Amino acid sequence: MFAEYTGPWTFDEAAHLLRRTTYGPRKERINQAVDEGFDQTFDTLFAAPEPVDPPIYFDFDEDPEAAIGESWVGKPYDSDIVSINFQRRKTIWAWWYRRMHLNDQTLTEKLTMFWHNHFVVSGAGSGNMVWEYLNKLRDGALGNFKELTELMTIDKSMLIYLNGTSNLADEPNENYARELLELFTIGKGPLVAPGDYTNYTEQDIAAIARALTGWGAWTAEDEPANYRAWAHDTGTKVLSHRFDNQVIQNNAEQEYLDVINIIFQKDECAFHLCRRLYIWFVHYNITPEVEAEIITPMAEMLLANDYVIKEPLKALLKSEHFYDMAQRGCMIKNPMDFFYSSMSTFHVPPPADFLTENRFWVAWYWEFEDLGMTILQHPSVAGWAAYHQSPIFYRDWINAASLSLRKRLMTQIKWLTQWIDPTAPGYTWIEFIETLDNPMDVNDMIDEICRLIFPRPMTQEQKDYFKDFLIPGLPDFEWNVEYSDFLNDPDDEDKRIAIFNKLNDMFFAMIQVPEFQLS
Repeated sequence: MFAEYTGPWTFDEAAHLLRRTTYGPRKERINQAVDEGFDQTFDTLFAAPEPVDPPIYFDFDEDPEAAIGESWVGKPYDSDIVSINFQRRKTIWAWWYRRMHLNDQTLTEKLTMFWHNHFVVSGAGSGNMVWEYLNKLRDGALGNFKELTELMTIDKSMLIYLNGTSNLADEPNENYARELLELFTIGKGPLVAPGDYTNYTEQDIAAIARALTGWGAWTAEDEPANYRAWAHDTGTKVLSHRFDNQVIQNNAEQEYLDVINIIFQKDECAFHLCRRLYIWFVHYNITPEVEAEIITPMAEMLLANDYVIKEPLKALLKSEHFYDMAQRGCMIKNPMDFFYSSMSTFHVPPPADFLTENRFWVAWYWEFEDLGMTILQHPSVAGWAAYHQSPIFYRDWINAASLSLRKRLMTQIKWLTQWIDPTAPGYTWIEFIETLDNPMDVNDMIDEICRLIFPRPMTQEQKDYFKDFLIPGLPDFEWNVEYSDFLNDPDDEDKRIAIFNKLNDMFFAMIQVPEFQLS
């Protein structure tokens, strides 16, 4: 196995780890990791996900099954009620965005998003089906890759999205079989010959599609996917040389398990997943050295653990390679990381009222859509291009249009908060700097903020640029004088406004520099 990191465990290393594994880590969470120490930090991060309350209605009162403040999960719905499916779905959006904001202890939400981008079910299924799908991902986030693949193969949203429901004996549909091989398990590999992709062939796709016939999702919401014997191909299916010419015999509703068993006999399944995890958590550039020194031992560990991902992923995040300076700041933040690195890291409180808070989170669904990262609505079955599209990868997040939207995002956080709740404070810069170690000293304060929000050290020239928004052309002690004057008379509104505006200008300058786009 690759070497474990043995260097210093400081604020900088803990911040790097938490930026990659949680959304918008706050200063106190990073300090917690420093105090816990290296090993205990990973025990905390890799703890099993705790049970969570399901989403609830917050502004929809036309569902006879659930009132405002109650959950609709597990309850049928009347399709004649206008917009009921949309109303249920938007509570899921609010629920998940809130979870990302609140959960800074474990990597559950970041890993759930990884699996959501791996087993894509874009726009498919009713509210209950989507909730079932998300719970499978959360519950299995650190679990067994093979077992999760089994669950996804007969997941109702997946059956709808990739046409499993129309995969019939007399008219097989190859959509799921193709993506099961190409994206979800073994990976395609270079083209060797027409119809031969190194790891599987077109013959395998056709045979596996036939083996998966018979499953449907046209059931009541509280029932599992159903197997329809009349729709299953009972014939013999012969795989290609890529799967050692194995034969799949009729095994009725258990035949899909035979398919998964055969695919996971191939070690390449482990390699394919480890590459995906590496791209998600470390970097997209998998060089021959990375393949040999990181991916291979990680895949070997995954195989030794019978496809349970917890230990291989933990080993990757504890590795010397992960903490190398070359891996810090090498990733362009996706829109959600960018948002939470402002919203959560800067302690922006969402609206306090139950209704307005939920409306606030829902409003971000369309903001993220503009930025190219909509949950439960991927652009393709391959997921977001930033995690698979060579040679662009993370750079897909940034273009002329999206950069402008990102720059607007900081203003949108305040605008959306106060538009939905005029009493909400928006940014609380004065309260935020009070959480810092030494806000009285302008240089110490700026140093600490830079270490918190930037993945690499900033130059003295950059720090001086930020400082100029607070004390333009003045000696450093002037900040101490002005800030102390405010602290001695905090009820003076003019003094509060003056301090706030200077801080606001400085923080907005900080988030405009390119380094803030990086993780």
